[in-house]
Amino acid sequence: MRQITQLQLYMMFSIYLFTSTLGLYANYVVKSSLYMTWISIILGGCLSLVISCMSIRLARRRPDQYFGDYGKTIVGKWVHYPLLIFLIVGLMFTTGFIMHDLEDFIIQVYLPGTPNWAIGALFSLCFVAAVRCGIETIFRSAQGIFFISVLGVLITPFFVKEEMNTEMLLALVNRFDFRQTWNGMWANASLFGETAFLLYIFPKISNFEKTMKTVIWATFSAALIILTNIVPAILIFGPELMSYLSYPELELIRYIHASAFFENLDPVLIALWITGLFIKISFLFYLVIINLSHLFSLKDHRPLTLSTVLLVTCVSLFIVESTAETNQVIISSLIALVITLELIPVLYLLVDRIRSGRKKAHPQADEGRG
Repeated sequence: MRQITQLQLYMMFSIYLFTSTLGLYANYVVKSSLYMTWISIILGGCLSLVISCMSIRLARRRPDQYFGDYGKTIVGKWVHYPLLIFLIVGLMFTTGFIMHDLEDFIIQVYLPGTPNWAIGALFSLCFVAAVRCGIETIFRSAQGIFFISVLGVLITPFFVKEEMNTEMLLALVNRFDFRQTWNGMWANASLFGETAFLLYIFPKISNFEKTMKTVIWATFSAALIILTNIVPAILIFGPELMSYLSYPELELIRYIHASAFFENLDPVLIALWITGLFIKISFLFYLVIINLSHLFSLKDHRPLTLSTVLLVTCVSLFIVESTAETNQVIISSLIALVITLELIPVLYLLVDRIRSGRKKAHPQADEGRG
């Protein structure tokens, strides 16, 4: 049963965390905290580790059982099933939103004029195949592209260093704004905190005692990779301009002038981003489907794959209609929704600890009465 190694876990979540942040949401991360982006990323990563620690502690209490099965023994079925439905719907909304952003990225960069439904249909077929192959295949795919993805992202700053305005470095320190840092921290916590979703596949993880240590290293690595690209982008574009660029990382790559080869590096890195985003969306699809199978007490998740992917694909086509609406959804609801989904295991852990404490207290009380 336990076929996901700690090395695969580290590689998967390193890619999972930095590809979507750099590829799709770098502009919003900078917009929320401007010059204090680097601090908000560090604080958001630390906050996400606290959330993930709670989730993993809950999982370690019943390492061989799935959350969808044992949750009702903690809070009761009348609370567990509504929360499980909320979790599934929330994950479907989040997956559909990220899928919409990926479709929009493909259309704007590579296939202008192509209808969204055509891109969505092609991607949905790939997601169906990935989810039906199982979670182990998704993790192995991340392992296969890990080194080239990290290398491609890390070398970019070295080729744009001449374009950086180093005098702006001082502003990264003396432009502190508590409100911007606070907002940015929660935005980054929602991105990094998705490591808490490991709870739902915990029986698949080998050497689960080391999971928290692996999550810490993956979060640290992803934060470092993000900083090595976002900070140079701020020094080149400035935070105000960068916050209004649709894809700042893509614009950063286009500043490369090292040689004819590196000037055309963007198609390679874009291909790696798309692969990383594909892995992330496949993982989220798997979480939706595996929790659905537990909700309906099914032993095999695969019969639900096609219908679920098609439903979420339809959601992705109609969830937003413009870039301005996308930004509004992120600000008004998406961050709060993702944080809420990540905090659900915390509620279960608190209830489980309270009930465990009462069970330990009862024998002592009975002995005292005797």
